[in-house]
Amino acid sequence: MSEKELLQAKLNDFYRTTLASAKPLFDDKHLRELSAPLLISISETYLCAPVRVMFVGKETNGWCGKLGAFYAAEDAISPLMKSYQKQMGKPKWPGRFFQMLSRAARELNGAQADAIAWTNLMRTDWAHGKGFSRNSKKFSEALTKMSQEMLRFEVELLKPDVIIFACGTSYDSVIKETFPHRTNSEPIVKRALWQFNVGKILCFRSQHPQAIRRKNSTFKPVNVYYADIFARVKKNFPHVYDVPMTVNTTTS
Repeated sequence: MSEKELLQAKLNDFYRTTLASAKPLFDDKHLRELSAPLLISISETYLCAPVRVMFVGKETNGWCGKLGAFYAAEDAISPLMKSYQKQMGKPKWPGRFFQMLSRAARELNGAQADAIAWTNLMRTDWAHGKGFSRNSKKFSEALTKMSQEMLRFEVELLKPDVIIFACGTSYDSVIKETFPHRTNSEPIVKRALWQFNVGKILCFRSQHPQAIRRKNSTFKPVNVYYADIFARVKKNFPHVYDVPMTVNTTTS
């Protein structure tokens, strides 16, 4: 069994166990209104990347049906893996979130989007979230707990060198609860760019790529903060970025 197959098997077993344990905590409203969970399909390109980068969003914007249908299916994980692979394999990316994810892959690994491991702070989205958002962060304690367990396990298993939290300040509390042991915390630009470490992992939290810069705002365009992140990553890994990169771009 290859490294990819071994890691994916461990990840899938964890997903099944965690989702099964959480099922009794979800009532009919949860099952009816929450989306199916986002589950990572590991790519060979990520495992071979000179710097492993995890790109973490808030929650999905509608994802593969509802949670109730996921639990009702005999084998729900395989279709979700195929949906993830399809999303990460798109040649063109609609929406600024995925465009920024794709840019991160090019900037930091000289590769296509699947050189990045995409995941979310909240494992599902909620169609009735606040405003235009599908914000599910305060939907239920059960969802929050499950989401935190999944993200921590993904980080432990996939061992990223860098995590970019592309979620904005409103999710800082979720980050802090999920990763309470942080060091080297530095607010580079208040409310726009935060740098810290989780163990040896270099972490950044910036505004969501779709953040709107309002008239007379003191903030710079969001692209400026991501360019700063890319520059800081390169500075922290000079042994990688001081020579031309060669990356295995075989897709999963």
